[in-house]
Amino acid sequence: MKATTPPNRALVTLVTLLVTVGSARSAEPIVTSDLLRLRTASAIDVARDGTTAVFAVRSIHTADTEADDAAMPEHRSQSHIFAADLSTTPARVRQLTRGDRVDRGPRLSPDGRHVAFVRNGGHDDDDPAGARVWVMPLDGGEAWPTAPLPHGASGPTWSPDGRWLLVSSPLPLDEIDATPPWVADPAYATPADATPRPDGTRQEIRRWLADNARREDPVVINRLDFQDERRLSGPMRLRQLYRIDPHDTAATPVQLTSVAKDHRDAVFMPDGRSLLYHAKRQTGAHPDEVLATSLWQVDADGGNAREVLAIDGFALRGPEVSADGSVVAFLARALDEPAHRPYRLGVAPWTADTLGEPMWLTGEATLDASVRSFQWLPARSALVFNVARQGGFPLMTMGLGLLEPADLVSEIDGAQAGIHAYGVGGGTVVYAVTTVEQPCVIRVRDARSDRVVLDLNEWVQEKEIARPRSGWITRPDGRRVQYWVMEPTRRRPDERVPVALEIHGGPSAMWGPGELTMWHEFQLLCSWGYGVVYANPRGSGGYGYDFQRANYQDWGDGPAGDVLAVLDQVSLEDWVDSDQLVVTGGSYGGYLTAWIVAHDQRFRAAVAQRGVYDLTTFYGEGNAWQLVEWSMGGPPWDVRVRPVLQRESPLTSINRIRTPLLILHASNDLRTGVSQSEMLYRGLRRLGRPVEYVRYPDAGHDLSRSGAPHQRMDRLNRIVEWFERHVDNARPAPTLDRMRSWAPEPSEAATEEATPLGPATPPGSG
Repeated sequence: MKATTPPNRALVTLVTLLVTVGSARSAEPIVTSDLLRLRTASAIDVARDGTTAVFAVRSIHTADTEADDAAMPEHRSQSHIFAADLSTTPARVRQLTRGDRVDRGPRLSPDGRHVAFVRNGGHDDDDPAGARVWVMPLDGGEAWPTAPLPHGASGPTWSPDGRWLLVSSPLPLDEIDATPPWVADPAYATPADATPRPDGTRQEIRRWLADNARREDPVVINRLDFQDERRLSGPMRLRQLYRIDPHDTAATPVQLTSVAKDHRDAVFMPDGRSLLYHAKRQTGAHPDEVLATSLWQVDADGGNAREVLAIDGFALRGPEVSADGSVVAFLARALDEPAHRPYRLGVAPWTADTLGEPMWLTGEATLDASVRSFQWLPARSALVFNVARQGGFPLMTMGLGLLEPADLVSEIDGAQAGIHAYGVGGGTVVYAVTTVEQPCVIRVRDARSDRVVLDLNEWVQEKEIARPRSGWITRPDGRRVQYWVMEPTRRRPDERVPVALEIHGGPSAMWGPGELTMWHEFQLLCSWGYGVVYANPRGSGGYGYDFQRANYQDWGDGPAGDVLAVLDQVSLEDWVDSDQLVVTGGSYGGYLTAWIVAHDQRFRAAVAQRGVYDLTTFYGEGNAWQLVEWSMGGPPWDVRVRPVLQRESPLTSINRIRTPLLILHASNDLRTGVSQSEMLYRGLRRLGRPVEYVRYPDAGHDLSRSGAPHQRMDRLNRIVEWFERHVDNARPAPTLDRMRSWAPEPSEAATEEATPLGPATPPGSG
């Protein structure tokens, strides 16, 4: 056989060079304001025949205001409903709702002709009592509201025949026609017929006080869990179920339940004659003190409520019924160690209005990872679910034959993916996926192919993207820790650059290339010329029960050792300037940032965000207070726990902090509480250490993910500016005109190669 003539290698090299340099010079850097361009999707629902999908798209818009300062326009987050016709290729996508409002949770009617959704008004912070279910025809026409409920409505679910919508509404305890099964303080038993008077009888004064409390002026607290994310909880509210007519706004909603318990995740049985939901087990204790939940059934008219499945020592939630009504699937978590046990997927046979012996589809024997959500594949005895696993968020499937779970989607074009929303209908799966190249894309997978429905961020194609490389290290105790490295964009081959160590929260969260919430921040730092290193230290989810439990009574030293060992490994690469290191993290990541700079002096600057800094104070002021008992072994007054809390609190070692520290916190953050950040700042200021404290008014713990857009941008720029104040960074600010001069020279571009970091999975992990 005649050999073919090889191509001219010099010509190939020249062409490659021209393409590389041309691309580098034309692409734009990621900048702070790109945050305003990011669009994300949630709550996907697919028609029974698989031909239509609906989903909510969140975006940021410039508000129509008369502000005088054009440099400071007001931006608002909005959410709208979209529909996709999947019968065509490419799919035909339409935006169904518009305007300055938040529309969410779309659900298609059984015949696929209407969509129900929840409308919240113009802002995420609007009073939930104003939330209302709306209905809209898919073939065109205006949306209409269903009948209002005094305390709002959410979670619309269609009856199997499409005649009704099932919704839930949070009722104050004193509006529920039932005596609580737990012991209540008699001082709050106020007769309804008493006249409220400040100078009346005991009963009249009690009624007057009760009316004041109802208006939440003042807020009266008599429960254990008295904090929401951003405000005090106020009077106890319990979700009750209602049936509403989706086509008649004037029709009066029918209240199906009025009992002193929360009704969650309610769904219709396939015959429409009854409902399934989960609720806390009634032990006689106050609901705030009960973790165990069970599955319940109630007739479609609200009568004959009965518990159908309870497993001692477990919390059950999210029941879903197979299409033929023969099997109920659910999620369950063991309660012996709530901070460390994963949610497992279980199924139980349904016969004669009762559930049989449950079987576990996931667990240590099959899949030692926490199941986040699941759905039935219609007309098949199989389920689709997603998990957190070794830095990815794959979509998996498993049949009832108790075979091994199989990946349905774990990579897109060879890149590790994060699936954060999906819907199933017919043989079709529609999902929203994040990769490094595409922060949020809607895709469809059916018998024909796996293809794009809608790229919500096409503008990213015009941007320079930093791509992560994965590696593993083995710690002295034998644990293996996974990490990722991102080199800055436009790095010259001989350039040594500063590196930012980023630390996730949780502490049981997990990061990876498919983590949507960090996509922009990581890329922005790389655009500014920083390398980015992030890892999943012991205590992270996604690596099994043993790894997640490995930070028990060890929030500081063990996880800090893991991430610092990763940084040591990465610092061996010749592009890393190990004298120009910075560190930041939020929530538990803020905790670990403060811990690290109290025990290690290598960093030029640090930013601790919305963190926990004193575990005893956290027990009293944070709504995640149970983490102290679950992760540290008990409450602060336990003499065996006190030394643990002192040892594990960064404030204990505040006098050893010398690294310049920026502390960021939101004024309404009730997840971790606020006073600990004040304590950290005041102590460092009193010690004369370099520290700055920034408080965001009217913001909560999730500021970085769902806060006001201008505050989110301020946060990003303050982090970067703090780093720039303390490191030597030769890179110009990433504006297009200044970065054009920073493109690598042709001779340099030809020599750039990625440095391998080792296998993407540890040996023997499969």
